[in-house]
Amino acid sequence: MSQNLISICVPAYKKPDYIKRLLDSVLKQSFKNVEIIISDDTPDDSVKLIVSAYTGLLNIKYFPNNPSSGSPKNWNNALNKAEGDFYMLLHQDDWLHHEDALAIYLETFMKHPEADFVFCKNTAIDESGKSFILQEIPSLLHQLEKKPNHLVRSDVIGPPSNVMLRKKVDTRYDERLIWLVDVDYYVRLLKSGFKPFYIPQHLVSIGLHADQTTVYVNDNSSIILKENILFAQKITETAFNDIYIYDYYWRLIRNHKVKNKTQIVASGVDADLILPVIDHIISLQRKFSTKLLKFGLLSKLLMLISYCTK
Repeated sequence: MSQNLISICVPAYKKPDYIKRLLDSVLKQSFKNVEIIISDDTPDDSVKLIVSAYTGLLNIKYFPNNPSSGSPKNWNNALNKAEGDFYMLLHQDDWLHHEDALAIYLETFMKHPEADFVFCKNTAIDESGKSFILQEIPSLLHQLEKKPNHLVRSDVIGPPSNVMLRKKVDTRYDERLIWLVDVDYYVRLLKSGFKPFYIPQHLVSIGLHADQTTVYVNDNSSIILKENILFAQKITETAFNDIYIYDYYWRLIRNHKVKNKTQIVASGVDADLILPVIDHIISLQRKFSTKLLKFGLLSKLLMLISYCTK
């Protein structure tokens, strides 16, 4: 097992203190055969200076980007430089929680040779040190291969930092996305036949802070609308035969108060990428006020009518 090389791919952008925390967590690992790939979008030398302090302690390969590539292109830049037998994309604001984290991932692959990617419990830590388990539909953890599209309802796999993959998995992130980028990635992995395995342990800590993309997107709801409509086009009309997926999009359209396709186009989606089923949902919701549509029983009844007449 010790002869396997693990690549830890780190897309960096400013925040040198986060990089230090991440590198310290790698330094504490019981498994040592690791290369660290840092693809740095930082416009100054702040991250480079931190990295230089660890070059004698860790096997680090540092790549500055000029100009900056941006997320998630920077993620792919780091992944494309990995040479390990296994690899993981560890975001700079996340860190390895358990000193045996890498060893546990690797041991899991050895025990389960059918697994193509392995992920751990999705555990977030805020700036006060409080932890949160971010797996809203835990039953989905064991239905991923049967219901990959359901990850849009609850991303139980979590951020990329939770996941380690075999070298043969060469799928990359869709660089058009920032909100559903990980969901889209996992769905494509699963639909390509790559096998998942879940470790119910807190191995990686996901750092929560005010500068995250999540905070930015929550303040720019049109991004959520846009990417969900693009995702619908990817999973195609047949996905809407699943009433749970249909209900998810029913609530999306209702909560964003969409009354015509022009509003979706304004979010940045080409009109010809809007599925007919989305137009069908809009056409029924247009007949009712948003207040009525948010009345639980009525909304559920209207959703069922819309689903049955699609």
